[in-house]
Amino acid sequence: MWTSLKELIWEKRNRPFTFIVNVAGLILAFTAVIVMYTHLIGEWNHDADVEHRKDIVRVEMSWGLTGGAYAPWLGDVMPEVEQYCRIFLDNNAAVHVPAQQETEEVFIREKVFLVDSTYASFFSLRMVRGDSTYRPDGVLLSESAAKQLFGESDPIGKTLILRHNIPLTVQALFKDIKNPGIRSPRILGMLETANRLFGSKMTEEWDFANFETYLRLKPGTDRIQFTGKFKQLYAAKLKEIGYKEDQISQSVNQDLIRNYTDIYFDNEVLGFADHGNYNDLRILMMLTILVLGISIINYVNIATAKVAEKSRTIGMKRILGAGRTSLIAFLVFDSVFTCFIAMGAAWALAQGLAFFLQQWIGLGDMSQLTFWSALVLWVAVPLLCGLLSGIFPAFYLTRLNRFDTMNSQRNESLALQRFKSGLMILQFAVSMGLIISTLFIYKQVNYMKHFDTGYDRKNIVVVHGNREQVLYSKYPGFRTALLQNPAVLKVGASKDPIYNIRERGFHLDVSGWDNKGAAYVTWVDVPFLDLMGLKILEGEGFHEADQVIKDIGWSINQKFIINQRMAKEIASLAPEQNYLGGNRIGVVKDFNFRSMHEPVSPMYLGLLGGFNSQIDVYIRIAPENREKALQYIESCYREFYPGTLYQYSFMEDDYARLYGSEDVFALKLLFFSVLSVVIACLGLLAFVVFFIEQKTKSIGLRRVMGATEFQIMGLLNRNFLIRLLAGFVLVCPVAYFVVLRWLSDFAYKTELSWWVFAGAFILMFVIALLCVSMLTWKAATANPVNSLKNG
Repeated sequence: MWTSLKELIWEKRNRPFTFIVNVAGLILAFTAVIVMYTHLIGEWNHDADVEHRKDIVRVEMSWGLTGGAYAPWLGDVMPEVEQYCRIFLDNNAAVHVPAQQETEEVFIREKVFLVDSTYASFFSLRMVRGDSTYRPDGVLLSESAAKQLFGESDPIGKTLILRHNIPLTVQALFKDIKNPGIRSPRILGMLETANRLFGSKMTEEWDFANFETYLRLKPGTDRIQFTGKFKQLYAAKLKEIGYKEDQISQSVNQDLIRNYTDIYFDNEVLGFADHGNYNDLRILMMLTILVLGISIINYVNIATAKVAEKSRTIGMKRILGAGRTSLIAFLVFDSVFTCFIAMGAAWALAQGLAFFLQQWIGLGDMSQLTFWSALVLWVAVPLLCGLLSGIFPAFYLTRLNRFDTMNSQRNESLALQRFKSGLMILQFAVSMGLIISTLFIYKQVNYMKHFDTGYDRKNIVVVHGNREQVLYSKYPGFRTALLQNPAVLKVGASKDPIYNIRERGFHLDVSGWDNKGAAYVTWVDVPFLDLMGLKILEGEGFHEADQVIKDIGWSINQKFIINQRMAKEIASLAPEQNYLGGNRIGVVKDFNFRSMHEPVSPMYLGLLGGFNSQIDVYIRIAPENREKALQYIESCYREFYPGTLYQYSFMEDDYARLYGSEDVFALKLLFFSVLSVVIACLGLLAFVVFFIEQKTKSIGLRRVMGATEFQIMGLLNRNFLIRLLAGFVLVCPVAYFVVLRWLSDFAYKTELSWWVFAGAFILMFVIALLCVSMLTWKAATANPVNSLKNG
């Protein structure tokens, strides 16, 4: 074995170009494999930090949420429940650290989870130090949150302020959760804080669904029997609360529990969970295999390109007594050895690029690999690729008899030439397919960002209240002051961003509908519709006299404006009623209030007030006075809301961030596309070098017979460009189908324009032409005497 290894090393020193091209292609491919493999392992092992995840279920009642009273009740009446945990999300809450010993004043916005005292044990938090036992005013911080808020000082026992008026004391620190999962909290407050936030005992409410409720069942609990028993108890409880029979039937006849492990990849699941995307993972895994396949094709093409030289070496070994089996083993070992060298270099490259890749495309964290997953990556992958790369050249080069192998004129058969040509066509096809897919994804993202959503989002500054009531308390005066400046054109307020409305309600007075009346809803002030350019098609809009100022969320006298889709829904499900009537006063033209993945659905608008007073302020400014307007808005804010965090953004930017996941996916695809093109070009360069070496005498003869440099170049380039065209014809229908399938997830999609396909071909044509022409020009301009002498 050591003799063979020395021979391989000596051979690679004698043919450095072949070795460098092979290894460079494999290094790039293995880097992609390392990056993608670690990402896939993390996604597939999501929530791996949660020790008892297989025994945990989430209670499903109202879009993934329940009233606060259900968890302790279920813990009492169902002996199968070993432990429960409720979670309330205070999304993007203001967190203020006042100046105190060794700590400077800090303001941040952060997701704050308010949880039961069982959370740490329930979800297997890894505590660092401190005391995590229940304390009503306590808060737990991750190490990164503690450093952000308190710097290098010890945070234990120090105070932070939630939502400007609720002091909390830091009890303990826990390790950051790096593994993908449905939740990666950085700040955990106690559930009692939710009662303090809203001035009520919401943790004891049955009707108001504000909490995710998780149950840890005893190991071995039959889920079907548990669900049946749960439904019986739930029906009895609803009857006790005062629900009608039809309401009870509708509430009970739904899925009441969901396995914890099923939540992450189910994007239809509502609640506070983060989600992964199976489709994106499948696509990225396929791309990784394609890139790896291109590098293997490179190896096979290069290994068989200098067939005459290799076959003479093999023929000499066979004359000296080497058997075919040992020769095959030697050639396969050569490719395996090369793959392991490339994997080692790829690991170093991936480590060096890890930070960049994580920041740019969200890939590259290698810290989550277990022993067995690392064994697959570092041993199984290069071994398999080495076998695949070496097996064909080994069998082909050893199938000839010892006399044929010594005859350089008979080494490359027509079948081998066609086989290599087919591999090159496949390389070109894969590279162009990735370019086409990348261009279409960028085209779709751009289409979504500039789509006419039915409202005017240009030149609008959003002053964020982040679901707090602080802005609403002095909003009328703040709005009046803003309008004093001519750079401020219009001012309005809304509870939810108009492009991402998430609240659903049952406020419409439609008899006989019961829960069918549920629809998306948001709450706005009177000027908001005019500010956004929303058009009333029938009925009337809101008036100042309609504004709800009582300390209530809504009442039967509240008025609502429905969209066209809602009007059609009422007309179809309750035809005996007019869609304008009762508490419905107008119909607004349909506009897109959710992601472009979803079509416009029924929704309605209500007026701000009471519980619905957690607003953001929207300010349309004159674009020519942008800087002055921003300065004036900030000065007004600090005058009306001193001591609070001022945070603003432009609505166009907020809307664009709604498609951040598509942006990141496009970057990932771009990463793999660039790798595939680079690897293909490396293989093309090597192949051209060998091709020109074989044609050296032919080129010299043509030059002697009077052929010009450009005629020689055209002759040499033609073969490669014909293969490029064949690859384009092959990939077009495949790319069309794949892109069409990806676009099917969007309700509004861009056109499958012909110019994208043409652009991908032209781009690959230019790249290939430059690669080939650099070498063919050198061959065409060489001295024909030297060509004939050396040929």
